Amino acid sequence: MSPEKVADFLPSCEREKESFPPSEESVLRHLAQTLSIAETLKRFSSLKTKDLQEILLRSAQRAEEHRAITQAGPDRKGRLEFFIHADGASRGNPGEAGVGAVISDARGRTVKEIKLFLGMATNNVAEYRAAILALEKALNLGAGKVTLYLDSELVIRQLRGEYKVREAHLKTLHRRALEILHRFSKYSIHYIRREENRRADKLANEAIDQKFKG
Repeated sequence: MSPEKVADFLPSCEREKESFPPSEESVLRHLAQTLSIAETLKRFSSLKTKDLQEILLRSAQRAEEHRAITQAGPDRKGRLEFFIHADGASRGNPGEAGVGAVISDARGRTVKEIKLFLGMATNNVAEYRAAILALEKALNLGAGKVTLYLDSELVIRQLRGEYKVREAHLKTLHRRALEILHRFSKYSIHYIRREENRRADKLANEAIDQKFKG
């Protein structure tokens, strides 16, 4: 049966006027049923080729994350354990800034890599934002236990309560980071040297170079 004929047999809900923007599920279902990019773009007239490509890439990314989580396996109490290397970069302090992070499982396998362009920010803001973004992602991925590694001694000592947070703009970030940390059943925070955090640093700088906003 040709792709054109397949479209005639789609459920009525698929033939109704499309929502704007169309849901990713309906786009993927239509593509699977017709096996035609052209027909899918015709069916969802608001979609561009780039939009469809991004939907497919996000779908592949979700599948990769699901596989990584499945492979990671729970600890003895049924909770996932992840290890996070996070870093922030600012060119000018303040200047164009980005964050990067790598989330790994207990076997050292990468579960998720993160990079995000922040715009203008200080280095300390970028460091906090990197930690927060990575912790939020780990929580969403089902982590019960996390170990966080940062190469910012200031942020580490502030999160441990060893340094006071005096800057008003950092207090909100500090509070948010602690709120997320306390949602895990167990967590630990460690300072590492910059050379031990190279991948996260590379992702943060890539985010700036590419103005990557996710």
